[in-house]
Parts: sequence; C-alpha cells; structure tokens
Amino acid sequence: MVNKKNLAALILNILVVVSTAAITISYFFYSNNPLVETGVDSFKFFTTDSNILAALSSLVLIPYEVQILKGKRESLPRGAVLFKFVGMTSVMLTFVTVITLLLPQYGAVFLLLGTSFYMHLAGPIAALVTFLFLETDVKIRLPEAFLALIPSVLYGSVYLVEVVIIGEKNGGWMDFYTFNRGGYWYITMFVILIATYLMALLARFIHNSMVKSKN
Repeated sequence: MVNKKNLAALILNILVVVSTAAITISYFFYSNNPLVETGVDSFKFFTTDSNILAALSSLVLIPYEVQILKGKRESLPRGAVLFKFVGMTSVMLTFVTVITLLLPQYGAVFLLLGTSFYMHLAGPIAALVTFLFLETDVKIRLPEAFLALIPSVLYGSVYLVEVVIIGEKNGGWMDFYTFNRGGYWYITMFVILIATYLMALLARFIHNSMVKSKN
C-alpha cells in the first residue's frame, strides 16, 4: 500500500511539473488572455505564480519519492512536505477565488477552458490530492500553518502597490481580480488571508489524520 501511494504521488508530481512548465512556456508563444501581451505579463497573475510554486514543491519531492520506491529512504523529509503544504494552499486559494469570485464575472469559457482548465482546476486538485492522501509521512504542526500565508502576503503586497498605490492610470495594473472594488481593498485582503489560513488549517487536519491512520 505504501509503495502504491508513493508511486501515485510520484506520477502526479511529475504530471504537475511537466504540465505547469509546458503551459508557462506556452504563454511566451500564445495566450487567449487579453490582459497578457507577453509571456512575462502572465506572472502578474497569482494563478500563474501559485501553480509554479506548487510545481516547484512537487519537483522537490520527486527525487525523495524515487528513493523511497527504491528502498533507499523510509519517509519524506519534513522540509519538503512543508514546502508542498505551502504550494498546495496557494494553488487552492487560486481554485477557491476562481470558483467563488471570478467565475460569476468572467464565465466558464474564459476561466476553465484551454490551459485555464489545468491552472484553475486540475493543477490545484492534483496538489490537494497528493498532499492530503499520498504524501502522509509527517504531521504539520499548528504554528507551521502560518507558513501558508507567506505567498498570499507577498503577492498581496505587490498587488496593493500596483493597483492601489500606483494605479492603472499611472502605469500600474488594472484591478483584474476586482479586489479593490469600491475602494475596499483592505477588507478583501483581510478576507483572503483569513480564508487562506482556514484552508491551511483544514488541509492540516485532514493531512494529519491520514498520517495518524497510516501510522
């Protein structure tokens, strides 16, 4: 059973890495997003950044999972699992934001077709499944749940500067996530951080329950 779980995790992680890399590279050649004029523009979206972060966390775990399958290791290192925890939470924030806020505004055609299907749906689910049910070697401590907030805080700070402080008229970003609708960016940011932390806590609970069940 353990070998099957490790093999499944390895396969999913490889798919995540390859798919994310291929889609990110494709942005430099083609994009159906009117807000993306060059490949570099794609990095201003949390969708792209969170998926890359999740893919990097998957990439880190791949060699360890190979070693486990070869019998050279017994478990995944804590640091790598924590990295996956952070990447998974970030990309799940993308998923929740798309489903709850953006889908009603932009529609399914724009958000869930083509490469968006992977970046908004398939990628986040793959990261969630591997972390919750397959990479269950170490428990996540309660204080470590705050690590999941780091990507949101960093991206939120950049978004605040570009959208609110600089503004679109002065060369900043347009408010494509509508986080500053009505000028209430501070409420939106607070809600996002709380939602991210709650998602991290829920993922931690399920993950730790699977670790306990495995042991």
